Amino acid sequence: MAATKNEAGKATENRANGTEVVGAVTPNWEKLLYTEDRKAQVLAGKMTLRDFHAISGPEMLQMALIGFRMYEQGKYSEARTIFSGLIQLDPTESYYCTALGAVYLAEEELEMARAYFDIAIGLNPKEIAPLVNRGEVNLREGKILEAAEDFAKAVQLDPKFEDPLTQRARVLAAAALEMLESVEKDNKKDAPKAAPKK
Repeated sequence: MAATKNEAGKATENRANGTEVVGAVTPNWEKLLYTEDRKAQVLAGKMTLRDFHAISGPEMLQMALIGFRMYEQGKYSEARTIFSGLIQLDPTESYYCTALGAVYLAEEELEMARAYFDIAIGLNPKEIAPLVNRGEVNLREGKILEAAEDFAKAVQLDPKFEDPLTQRARVLAAAALEMLESVEKDNKKDAPKAAPKK
């Protein structure tokens, strides 16, 4: 069977570029991606699972958006699965840890929420969301001073209040200060009065 004019032209063009097309070849991704050398790099922590499986940034973003939709719809189990998987694929991305912490916070699993917010802050100390969320965990646990510190750090990172979370941090910080003042007043009322001197 003779090649069409178009196919012959492409073959000639490729030969001129120094390559010769023999036919459409689909690479064997199993052999290319999952070599012993690449497996060793993953085990040594020199390569993320994202790179190992050749998952693109847009694909990761799409997965994160699906996880966020699940979270918004109250489908916390599904959102947890997605964000846990994303963390496994790329443990250096703080957003995934923040998102997973938010899922745990919504489920009132405060210890797990705090753990993921701590990781997110460690990965990106200039991120506002994990600070505000960890502050909320502290507030729910009655750790008012720690909550106020987290909210204050969030506000320092965005002094112009360009991020809506900064405004939330400011409101929560004011609530934390009110709680502190209330506790101090109650402590003063309950303190035993000194006996009058004779």
